[in-house]
Amino acid sequence: MTESFISTKDRIISTAIEIISDSGISQLTTKTVSLKANISEPLLYKFYGDMNELLVDVVDYYFKFDNTVEKTVRAKKGRYIDKIMTYVETYATYYDSYSELCTLMLQFEELLHNASTREKIVEGMNNRRDFLITLFDGAIDKGELNIPLTSRQLADSVMGYFLMDSFNRRITYNSWTYKKCICEFTKNLLGLSINNDKN
Repeated sequence: MTESFISTKDRIISTAIEIISDSGISQLTTKTVSLKANISEPLLYKFYGDMNELLVDVVDYYFKFDNTVEKTVRAKKGRYIDKIMTYVETYATYYDSYSELCTLMLQFEELLHNASTREKIVEGMNNRRDFLITLFDGAIDKGELNIPLTSRQLADSVMGYFLMDSFNRRITYNSWTYKKCICEFTKNLLGLSINNDKN
């Protein structure tokens, strides 16, 4: 019974993410979700009273692995630059394997206007940004980076590139993986050699 409950709820969340990716938040209705998930609307209402409740779970899913990623990066031995690259590669790999999820970044403005999801988006993105700033602070303090940008500007550049690449993929074909694009950008930003990039 519990396994069935979990799998149905996960299916509803992934269906909602697909609908948002394909058509936008405005098309997220009980009818579109139930049709695409192949469940009845009454069953959907057993899990969610309305679409705002479902959006909250979608946003939670978007940030689901953040704590695990941060712990992994913090535990990594070596230079801060290597930690930064691990952080970037992890998210890029995740988005490559679940491309619909990265489309949520393009919906942030609308999610910020939704009282149910606003605080979760703000908290999640600020946490990601703050963690990246900490990594860049470490790299600067250890003398690993010597460029005329602050750690905040560097963090914003990396996060901005994730957003820009997501947008570009919606309007034009890109044969490169998300990982190859973001890793090359980050390496260039940090002034690292990309000659041996095998991504």
